[in-house]
Amino acid sequence: MKGITRSHILPVAVFLAGILLSTMGCEAQKARKAAVKEGEIYFKSYCAICHGENADGKGDMASMLDRPPMDLTTIAKRRGGVFPEDEIARIIATAERTPGHSLGEMPAWWETLKKAENIDDPEILRQKIENIVAYLKTLQKE
Repeated sequence: MKGITRSHILPVAVFLAGILLSTMGCEAQKARKAAVKEGEIYFKSYCAICHGENADGKGDMASMLDRPPMDLTTIAKRRGGVFPEDEIARIIATAERTPGHSLGEMPAWWETLKKAENIDDPEILRQKIENIVAYLKTLQKE
């Protein structure tokens, strides 16, 4: 190892670290895409009937509700450009009363998914709701 100095090793170490980080970034990106895709599937299976296929509030059941469903593509726009992921997850999970929903119109999806999908693990339920939120985040209009 004669002639190898710290100045030789450092660039190689930085290069290898960069490769490792880029690989990890690719894996994280794949996981995010998979989460968004699952969120889209759940949204279209459970939410689109009221909120519309495009989440614009124009679903097939919209005209039968006391109030039209929210346009979910403008959540961030209505909140000054911020998409409040935790708040949206809570609303989806608990059917917390929000402007645009009369009490009882939107089901509490935590319980609905638990029964419909026969899921007992709260972590799996939380992840499915987070995936719906991730999907909705991709639909936001400027």
